[in-house]
This record gives sequence, C-alpha cells and structure tokens, in this order.
Amino acid sequence: MRRRDLSKVSIDDDERRMRIALAKMSARQGDILLAIRFDKSSYHELAARHGITVEEVTEDFARALGIWSRCLHARLPWLVWPWL
Repeated sequence: MRRRDLSKVSIDDDERRMRIALAKMSARQGDILLAIRFDKSSYHELAARHGITVEEVTEDFARALGIWSRCLHARLPWLVWPWL
C-alpha cells in the first residue's frame, strides 16, 4: 500500500480518520491508545485499570496503533479491516 503525503492532511480529516479507527477497535484498545498517547498513562496503570497484564496492554496498544496507522494512510479509511 502506498502511503499518503501527511503534510497535506487537514485537522478535520485527521479527526475523522481517528473516529473511524476508534470505531474499528475494541473499547479496551481505544481506551489504551487514547490513555497512552494523550493522557500519558503508564502501562502498569492501564493494566490495573483493565484487570489485565502489562503484556496484554502492550498487545492491545500495538493492535490499536496498527489500526490507526492503516486508517490514517488508507485512501478509503472506512474500508480498512481491523483484523489485518
């Protein structure tokens, strides 16, 4: 897949793509992504909050980043399959 030139992405388009990506993630993945990226929460704090291990937090964060990246770079982000 060819990557888009992100220098031409508007804030509105970026926010729309984030909403699409969050809709494709599980609730836990979305919470972990937002908490790590925007709230600067630690992996240990998130593991305690969700009742899971730090390794599971790491896996969920990696999957969430993958979905977000595919939605950001996709020409048609609503067609991105979250399980790939």
